[in-house]
Amino acid sequence: MTTMMNPDEQLVADLGREKARETAAHIAYLRHLRQLHERGFTQMRLAKIVGVSQPTISDMLRRARIDAPDLRRGTHGGTAYEIAARYAAGEITRAAMMRELTDWEYERPAEANPFEWADDGNPATEGSFTMQVGRALRDGFLTDEDYDALLEALADH
Repeated sequence: MTTMMNPDEQLVADLGREKARETAAHIAYLRHLRQLHERGFTQMRLAKIVGVSQPTISDMLRRARIDAPDLRRGTHGGTAYEIAARYAAGEITRAAMMRELTDWEYERPAEANPFEWADDGNPATEGSFTMQVGRALRDGFLTDEDYDALLEALADH
């Protein structure tokens, strides 16, 4: 039995899907910008192509090194976050998302400082489960049910 959404619920669902599409497209945009720079395009040349200033390109490239790595072989993203965004955008199925995020090799969180007097907390590890999948949950790209199913799958993995 299919449940019909009222018009407000439909707009909210559409808004979430468009946010995910925009995020996935922006990651791909940054990836292509970074790849052109790695192939020898100068920041000035990229600024002319894109229509922004060179300092803006510099900022975009700095962000691209973190958020837009090359796609991992056999996946739909360069980060776990990107895979979740593509799932929320409707570009990949739930089964593909679950398989890719379960098989993903997450970075281990950094060790806490061993000196009690220097308690600076654990530094964030960009590729950790919490930073990638937790962020996707927080941004609405995964539901609580998706997140719980992923935790269960990882525990069995």
